Amino acid sequence: MEKIVKIFIIPLALGFIGYFGYHRIMEWHKKELGTAIRQEQDAFEDRSWTLKEEMRKLEEELALEKKARVPEEKLMEVFGKDAAASVWQEDTDCEDLEQQIKAFFIYLDKQDYPIVQESAHGSYDVFRQMVRQLSENPPVVTGETMDLISLTRNMAHFYKILGKRRIQFAKDVLHNETDIIESIMATFFEFYTSDKCCQKDLRKCPGLGVLYEYAGFFLNTVGGRSYLLRRDSKVRILTTFYSILILDMANDAVLNRYGIDIRPHINLSIDDISNQKNLIYPETYVAKLHQLQEKYKM
Repeated sequence: MEKIVKIFIIPLALGFIGYFGYHRIMEWHKKELGTAIRQEQDAFEDRSWTLKEEMRKLEEELALEKKARVPEEKLMEVFGKDAAASVWQEDTDCEDLEQQIKAFFIYLDKQDYPIVQESAHGSYDVFRQMVRQLSENPPVVTGETMDLISLTRNMAHFYKILGKRRIQFAKDVLHNETDIIESIMATFFEFYTSDKCCQKDLRKCPGLGVLYEYAGFFLNTVGGRSYLLRRDSKVRILTTFYSILILDMANDAVLNRYGIDIRPHINLSIDDISNQKNLIYPETYVAKLHQLQEKYKM
């Protein structure tokens, strides 16, 4: 009898053991399978995020490259069909500069700027008043941090001298004409650093002494640097570049009365221009700065 019981009990026990063993194995397998699936999903999401990030960066680079192309149609609209898409050059003819300056103001007269529309003589008259007032009221270049009043005045220099409406006009022009700002700034730099502004009817322009004061303001003061930091990176970098060129001219003319060291500004400008992707003519700027590096034995 005992033998018969063993015959029935042993297979039954083995069956239970097998069932529970199989059940536990299946649960473990499902758990491991779920973990593997989650790991694969995580890896897929990581790869997807990486691809999306790479695509985003490529789209940004393409957009910057598109912006950095010479806007020939806009330049023709502003300066006329005979005006080349040029940048800073040492041998530009004064007559060409005169025509480009006049064409730019004629172009601005056609735009919807309230302060220009209200002026009897158009955008050039507004601009000339701004230049005259800034020339007569230069900022503090040294000692601005000696007292809070000087620092505060320097921080608000342009607002204090020009007022809210003309400041807004200047900001609107910088914003709206960003695609041709390099050509515009190059033209104005050449014009204002030429002999007596090239022409008779625009002779009343700031001399190198005034340009030096503002170059020193942008390069060497808290107020000037804070102003540039509030501007678009392209405007900041180009303003710094042209300030360096003016400081170099002041050195040649023995007009650097504040003793501003040009060398660290050259290095920083090269780095900024090299890392800026939406400039049209970065090679031209860097080449000029390298010439200055050699000139000042850096």
